Amino acid sequence: MIKLTNLHKYFNKNRTNEIHVINDINLELLSKGLVILLGPSGSGKTTLLNVLGGLDKVNTGSIAFEESIMEKYKPNQWDQIRNENIGYIFQNYNLIHELSVYENISITLNMVGIYEDEEINKRITYILEQIGMEKYKRRKASQLSGGQQQRVAIARALAKNPKVIIADEPTGNLDSKNTYDIMNIIKSISTEKLVVLVTHERQLATQYGDRIIELKDGQIITDINHVSTGSEEVTFESDIYLKEYTKYA
Repeated sequence: MIKLTNLHKYFNKNRTNEIHVINDINLELLSKGLVILLGPSGSGKTTLLNVLGGLDKVNTGSIAFEESIMEKYKPNQWDQIRNENIGYIFQNYNLIHELSVYENISITLNMVGIYEDEEINKRITYILEQIGMEKYKRRKASQLSGGQQQRVAIARALAKNPKVIIADEPTGNLDSKNTYDIMNIIKSISTEKLVVLVTHERQLATQYGDRIIELKDGQIITDINHVSTGSEEVTFESDIYLKEYTKYA
């Protein structure tokens, strides 16, 4: 689904404080599974994640997203790919606090051209039921706990039924129980979609990852297909993904 070829990215290029933050990265990512980018702060994992999702550009190299091959950063092309194919889950949730759960998710649907109230309600109701948040539909985001906000962020990412989920330290602000709950949901999503997740926590990587890619100084130092152990605390269905809905122009 995604192929990265000879990617290089520099910060402060040709200066004394130059950093080679992505150093000749070559990767092929399949259409489903939980791929974890592991490494300490400064290893380049978040920059690589942002490049994968079209939020950042590289100096040289090419990125293929299905049939689209990009050797130069083209904002309009990436905007279309992101809107149609990529959902994001961030460490700080990035919800609009003064809006309700329902409104936060509906904005994402509006952005991809879905405006019919019936279709929006169907999608939001379905996905909130799958993550145990249906009774919070009308509650403001500011009234939710951290774990609840992250579940809503996951619902928002899934609402448009993307092909790829990008997750940047999604459990970084959560306690142990909420960390396992969120990781269980993400693991369930990865049975049907590609999920690329950044973490510095090796235990989470080995417990949940199907593929663990470890980075150091902008380079891949290990790339291992891995049989995850999962969690004994799974509390959600194993098919947390949207049913097929009518395509909207």
